[in-house]
Amino acid sequence: MSMRKVIITMDANFVSHYFPQNFFKTLHCIEGEALLRLDLEKGVKIGVVDITPKAGVTLEDVQLPGGWTILKVLKEHDNTYTCLIRIEYKGNRLKILKLFDVDVIFELPFILSEEKIVFAFVGDNENIKKLLDNIEVWGVVKNVSFQPVTFSEYNILSCLTEKQKKVITTAKKSGYYEVPRKISTEELAKKLNISTSTTTEHLRKAENRIISCILAGY
Repeated sequence: MSMRKVIITMDANFVSHYFPQNFFKTLHCIEGEALLRLDLEKGVKIGVVDITPKAGVTLEDVQLPGGWTILKVLKEHDNTYTCLIRIEYKGNRLKILKLFDVDVIFELPFILSEEKIVFAFVGDNENIKKLLDNIEVWGVVKNVSFQPVTFSEYNILSCLTEKQKKVITTAKKSGYYEVPRKISTEELAKKLNISTSTTTEHLRKAENRIISCILAGY
């Protein structure tokens, strides 16, 4: 069965009316770290999240929605609080949660901010289509991106062309990414038997694809 990872970016206005009025006035963003439990029947979610209030605001000042309970603050660093959190969905919120009642595995990233909501999941084509159909009815999807997925070791280089893969792996093996560099771009180009400009172009495109793949949704 073919499985894919899907990353969806949505307009935050979709759920903003379910939040306290001053929610985004005090909150910079919430980023998921781990989903520990999701019970769609009972409408309960338990997970670990990073809560970052806006500058000058503490965690106590953040107006969390009803049903959100911080069970424990696990750590604090630079005004970001890693928290064990329990979310209970009722009424209209539970109806929204039911949109995701398809056979998928929820993944990271999960981001909640004033600008956007980002979440990801892994599933087969049939269930991916069901979930997207459920969400797109609301007309709030800003972007959808797909990534290949395997349940062994995921090869990040699969997002590159063969030429890009050859250039960047040769660069790595030759010490191009060490500090200080063991080989210059010109020397790397000679080793690859291509021009310096072509080498630079392949490196930049490969680096951009890898970073975009790793940070999709951010």
